[in-house]
Amino acid sequence: MPTTRLYQAVLRDPGPTLAKRLRRAFSTWLVARGFPEVPISPHFEASVKGTRARLDAARGCGRFTVEDGRLRTRVTYAQTIERMTGWVVVTVEQYAGEPAEEFAPGFLPDYLATERVTDGGVHLTGRAEQHDEDGIVYLLGDLCERRRRVPVVVVAVEGRGVASGRAHAEYLADRVAGAAQVVWLADLRAQDRFNDTVGDDLAVYGGGIRTFLAGFRPEEEDTDRHRVMGGKMVRAEGRPALDRAAGYIIGETAGLKLPDELREPYRVVGRIVQGDVEPEALTEAARPQPVRSAFIDAELYRKMMDMAKAAQVPKPRPPLSAPRAAEPAATALAENPALAEPENAEPAEPPSPAFDLDGIARIVADRVVERLSHLADTVAKAVTEGVHGELESMLELVTSDPQELGRHMRTMNSHVASLTRELSEARDGRERAVSGRAEAESESARLEDEIERLVEQQRWLEHDLAETAARERRLAVRVRRLESELAKAAGPVEIADEAPESPASLVDALHFAESLTHVVVGETMHEASLLDLAHPTLRRVWAGKAWDALCALDEYARARSCGEFQGGFRDWCLAETGGRRVISANLLAMKESDSVTGRDKFSAVRTFPVPDEVDPSGRVFMPAHIKLRKAGTPAPRIHFFDDAGGPTGRIWVGYVGDHLPNTRTN
Repeated sequence: MPTTRLYQAVLRDPGPTLAKRLRRAFSTWLVARGFPEVPISPHFEASVKGTRARLDAARGCGRFTVEDGRLRTRVTYAQTIERMTGWVVVTVEQYAGEPAEEFAPGFLPDYLATERVTDGGVHLTGRAEQHDEDGIVYLLGDLCERRRRVPVVVVAVEGRGVASGRAHAEYLADRVAGAAQVVWLADLRAQDRFNDTVGDDLAVYGGGIRTFLAGFRPEEEDTDRHRVMGGKMVRAEGRPALDRAAGYIIGETAGLKLPDELREPYRVVGRIVQGDVEPEALTEAARPQPVRSAFIDAELYRKMMDMAKAAQVPKPRPPLSAPRAAEPAATALAENPALAEPENAEPAEPPSPAFDLDGIARIVADRVVERLSHLADTVAKAVTEGVHGELESMLELVTSDPQELGRHMRTMNSHVASLTRELSEARDGRERAVSGRAEAESESARLEDEIERLVEQQRWLEHDLAETAARERRLAVRVRRLESELAKAAGPVEIADEAPESPASLVDALHFAESLTHVVVGETMHEASLLDLAHPTLRRVWAGKAWDALCALDEYARARSCGEFQGGFRDWCLAETGGRRVISANLLAMKESDSVTGRDKFSAVRTFPVPDEVDPSGRVFMPAHIKLRKAGTPAPRIHFFDDAGGPTGRIWVGYVGDHLPNTRTN
C-alpha cells in the first residue's frame, strides 16, 4: 500500500541511557492517550479505541510503533556503540488518501529535554529558545553550521512587547519539535543586531517569522528560499497562520533521505526487531562504508582528460626491412640514371650504428599515456578541491594566443604597481604616525585624569547599586510570600516585612549553601574569593544574586526529584511561580556555543568533579550556567550540572567565579 511521509526527525543522542529516556517519554505520551504504562520489557503491545501501540526492543536498539487509522508513527533507535553515535529516527506516515497535515508527535518535547540531542549539527531542545543581544553570535553560529540539516526558525519582536513573540515561538516549537530549531529575539536590540548581521534581504521584524533552511550563508544571493511570514498575517489569523508555517517547516525535512552513515544501521535495526538477525549485526552495519570517488567539477575533469589524450604520440609505421627498401631504390635508378651518384663524388661516410628512434619514441609515448590515464583522475579530484579557479585560468592561458597572453601579463604588471603604491603610502602613514606621537602622549595624560574621575564616580554608583539590589531582594521576598499565601486562600493576607538572608560576599554565599539539601557546591572557594578581593564594592551584589540562584536551584531540585515538577530549570523559571523561588530566565544559559563545546581547551575548564553515581568517570562537562552579571568585566558565572531527575536528585555546582575562557577571551 503506498504511503506518504508527513513528518520526519533524525536525531543524534550520545547519552548512555537513550533507550530508558525514550521509553519513559513515549510511555508518558501513551498514558495520556489512555494506554497502560509501557513496562520494562522487550515486547509490548496494546490497543485502545482502534489505536494500536507496539514495542519491539533488543540489546541496544528497538522500535516503537503507533497505528491510528491511516496514520502510523514509528520511532526507531539505536544506542551509542563503537564507531556510531546513538540516534533516533521518528516518522509519521499516511497509508492512503489525500495527505493530511500532521505535526510532531507529543512525546518529542519531553524527550528532547532529557539530553543534548542534535541533528548532527545544532542542538534541538524541543522548546523555543530566547536569544538576547549577546546571544546573537551563537544564533549565527547555528545558522552557518555546515552539518545542520533542520531549519532554524527566528521569531521577531512585536511592537507591543516580547510576550506575543515568545508565545508564537513556543507554539511553533511544540508543533515542529525535532524537525527544526525555534528561537525568539528577546528585545529590539537583539533584533537590530541580528538584522544588521544578516542584511536587509534576510531581516525579520514586526513579529514576523523567517525560516532559515540548511546550507545558509550570510553572503548568499538566493535569499528567497529562506521564507518569511509577516507579522501582520500572524496577528490577523493567529494559530492557523502558525500552523501553515509549521507545515512548511516540517515539509522541508519530511522528504529528506537518511544520512549515508545511518541508512544501513536503520535497515539492520528493522531486521533485528523482526528476529531476522542478531543484535551483533548492528556493530558491523556501523562500520564506515567505502565512499565512491566523485569528481567535483565534471567540466574540469573533461578538460584534463582531453589534455591527457592530446599527449598521445601517433604510433609511427614500422621501418621497412632492408630487402624491401632496396627494391624500390633499384627500380628508381633503372628508370632514371641521373639519380645515381656522380663518378667524382666523395665516398659516403660509413653508416653509424642503427638506433630504432621511432621504437624508443613509441615506448616513451605509451608509458606517458599510461601514466596520464591513471594520474588524471587523482589530479583532477585534488586540484578541483583547492585550486579550481587557478587551474581554469592556467588552462585558458595555455590555449590563448600570444596577444591575449601579453594582455594578461600587462594586467598583472598593473596589479603589482598598485600594490607597490599602496605599500609606499602605508610607509608614509607610519612616519606621520610617529611624528604625531607627542600629541598623542599629551592627550593620553588628559584621558588618564578623566579616567580617575570616572573611576571615583563608579565607586559611588557601585555603592548605590549594592543598596538598590538589597532593597530589591527584600521586595522579592515579600512578593514570593504574598504569591504563596494568595495561592492558599482567597481572603485578605497579612504579609510581614521580612529581611532576606544577605551574604556579604561570594564566599559567604557558598558557606550559606551548606545548609541546602539538594544543592552541592564543589571545590570553588578559591575562584569566588578572588572575585571578592578584587571587587569589594560589587561582591555584596553578586553574593545576593548567587544566594538567590542557589536557593532557586535547591527548591527546583527538591520538586523535580520527588516528581512534583516535570521539566528543566529553565522551565521552572519560566512557569507561573505560585510563590516558588525563581530567577530571571535572561540570566540562565543551559548550553555553551558549539565553538566552546567542540574545542577541548574550552570544554576542559568547564569539566568538574562529581560523584561516581552521576558519572562513572568522576567528572562531567557543565555547560549550563547562571550569569551573575550579564555584560561587562568581570562577568561572574555559576556553572552547574542538573541531576535532579537522575540517581542523586541534586544539583551539582562545579564553579563559582569569573567568566571562563572562550573564543572571545582567548
